[in-house]
Amino acid sequence: MIRLKVPRIYRIILYVALATSWVSGIAFFVFRNWVRIEGAFGPQHHPWQFSILSIHGGAGFAMMLLFGAFCAAHFPLGWRSKRIRGWGIALVSIIALQVITAYCLYYLAHEMSREVIGYVHLITGVLLPLLLFFHILYGRRSSPQ
Repeated sequence: MIRLKVPRIYRIILYVALATSWVSGIAFFVFRNWVRIEGAFGPQHHPWQFSILSIHGGAGFAMMLLFGAFCAAHFPLGWRSKRIRGWGIALVSIIALQVITAYCLYYLAHEMSREVIGYVHLITGVLLPLLLFFHILYGRRSSPQ
């Protein structure tokens, strides 16, 4: 039976995927902007930067799979319950923006737009766990006893 409350195992999977994505995304940003090593031809990117980005991409794919599962199970029930729709819409919007900006960074961004799209992706990604926290908090507070 599908319930509005997300089963514990799915919450754990979501939190692990989100934490992996969040930490690896911030680590990639730090490595890309501030970590350099001395190479044969001067300063160059640290080799870990690309491994971190691969981990971030894998966690992002896991997040997209989870997002699809939530679209099928959690969202319709949440919408019908008419509780905390604003938080739900905000959360879905920020996740959709993450997916769109990730796609743009990987496939579409030109050098001039890449930096802007990258910062939009970074800011929304940093805020995503906070938004999810408030969604869960207000969802629990508004649940019928």
